[in-house]
Amino acid sequence: MLMEELFTRGIMRMGPSRTDPNNQVGVFNMEFAATLPALRLAEMEKFRWIEGEWNSENHVPATRTNPAYVDKNTGQYKLCEKSAWLCLVDRTGAERRHITFDPFSRQWMYVLLEGAYGIMRSPGWVENRIVFEGLVTMIGVECYLRQTWTRIDDNEFRFVNEERLADGSWAYVDEWVCRRKQNS
Repeated sequence: MLMEELFTRGIMRMGPSRTDPNNQVGVFNMEFAATLPALRLAEMEKFRWIEGEWNSENHVPATRTNPAYVDKNTGQYKLCEKSAWLCLVDRTGAERRHITFDPFSRQWMYVLLEGAYGIMRSPGWVENRIVFEGLVTMIGVECYLRQTWTRIDDNEFRFVNEERLADGSWAYVDEWVCRRKQNS
């Protein structure tokens, strides 16, 4: 149960209500919470390498309804919100929250909030790879998606999207190849 878990983990404890100090209610354990901002910032540093502008190629395989194709684009990543989020920067310069580290659960959160919607989670980086999974609605189609990011080096990374099928197996969806834009 949620409340039992919050109290068991030490995230919450009993304390005086803000509106009536004589009433004991569940409050955040500030001693516990005090360590979380530093933990989040330390984890976010693991994505600092990705800041900057990137060229991308989305490799989509042929299916029974479409031919194979490669869609080329550009994009920019930036640590934002006081380095608490990795943001996508659109062509107008607007920053959209994209990836963060949740220090409470000690999980990475990949959020989709425009066109595609959902939250995928990851336990974190293992060497040069991080894997996100979660239920998403991709342009109106609901699916359970796995996205595996691989950092090749400071100037290249890739991610593969796979969809979980009804039998629990994974089906390849597409691959994105991203290379840092070089100053010319």
